[in-house]
Amino acid sequence: MKTCSLRFVGLLAITALVFTGCSKQTSNETTERPDGSATINYDLAAVNPSGTITADADGAARLSTIMNDPSIASFPALRFDLTWDSVIFRFRELRFQAVSGPDEINLSIKTDRDINILDSVSLGSIMVPIGTFEQVKVYLRVEGDTVRPAIKMNGRITWQGSDIPIDVVVVGKIEVMAEGKDVVISENGLGLLGDLKIDLSVILSKLKIGDFEGSFENGKLTLTINLNKNPNNGLKKAFDGSMSVEHKRK
Repeated sequence: MKTCSLRFVGLLAITALVFTGCSKQTSNETTERPDGSATINYDLAAVNPSGTITADADGAARLSTIMNDPSIASFPALRFDLTWDSVIFRFRELRFQAVSGPDEINLSIKTDRDINILDSVSLGSIMVPIGTFEQVKVYLRVEGDTVRPAIKMNGRITWQGSDIPIDVVVVGKIEVMAEGKDVVISENGLGLLGDLKIDLSVILSKLKIGDFEGSFENGKLTLTINLNKNPNNGLKKAFDGSMSVEHKRK
């Protein structure tokens, strides 16, 4: 399969310059869009911030140790209602991948921002040439360390009629992918919205308490997931199928 045409490579270079310069751009400055191109503006928001998480026997035993409550381990099956109040991603990259005729298209936005996905947030824009794009895939990468984690989640679990505050910290890298319908761009200067949704209930449905390590202090449960130490942790698989994308006219 051939690579992108010279015209498209030029558009790609302009796209990179537009995005890398946006943090310095004032409200009075404008960026000209090249002829024969369109802009896709990507937004991201989470849906279904409440759900249920379960624990098997091993998970119940681990949780009883974390919370210093031996009685928890005696429950044959544990189910907790969980509600998130904030979900902060350390957003590092958005990548648009598609096929247009003989060309493979790969465009990306690279950054380093903390975003709360419980609010609809703008991720940035890419410029694409006029054409039909098939086999569309959009990738989102979050990545962080112990100082600035990849994900910070704050909420509460409800168990036996009581609310317990909970913080979850994720260290390492997670990449989640969404497959989209074909994108047809037939007009010069067209503006599209790339609407990304992450379903938190899908993620919760695949997790178990045993996937975490943590502590319980002053009535708050703090759980830590270090994907660098345990790359096979269930969290990465839990993100599979959790994100969707829809491209539509503004």
